[in-house]
Amino acid sequence: MVKKEKPSSKDFDAQAEAKKKLKQAEKAGTGAKKDKSEKADSKKKSVKLRRYLKDFRGELKKIVWPDIKTVLKNTGIVLVTTVIIGVPVWILDYGLSEGVLGLKKLAQGSKTEAVVPTPNFDYEDFLAQLEEESLKQAETVAGYDETELVNENRPEPAIEPITDPAE
Repeated sequence: MVKKEKPSSKDFDAQAEAKKKLKQAEKAGTGAKKDKSEKADSKKKSVKLRRYLKDFRGELKKIVWPDIKTVLKNTGIVLVTTVIIGVPVWILDYGLSEGVLGLKKLAQGSKTEAVVPTPNFDYEDFLAQLEEESLKQAETVAGYDETELVNENRPEPAIEPITDPAE
């Protein structure tokens, strides 16, 4: 087995010096050399483009295009499959939409039936029932007595006028 020697610091220094010399040589180069290299690069690009287009044309020739009968058959299969899957999805969507709208109308209808007056509706009776129900709810929720809620002879709270502290 052959042992590989590790590169020494001298090798790294030599590489660094070689890089510096290359950079200096590039900076010191004349404009004519740059023009030649630019022309060579554009020539290489032109050759690469022509090669690519030639290969592209060759690949297009390798393609086996289907005849009209096959195209029509495959198009028909796609359309029939779309209809077979689309119709049940549409029916399901329509049914669910109508069901949600029906539930919404039912929920709104139950709220409005209790409040909407009928032609033989007695407003005074309705207001009395409403007041009775609200008092019962207040008693159960807050534990208030009916007389506390209805007591109109309660004294008004004293309100002190606001004065400006700068005065």
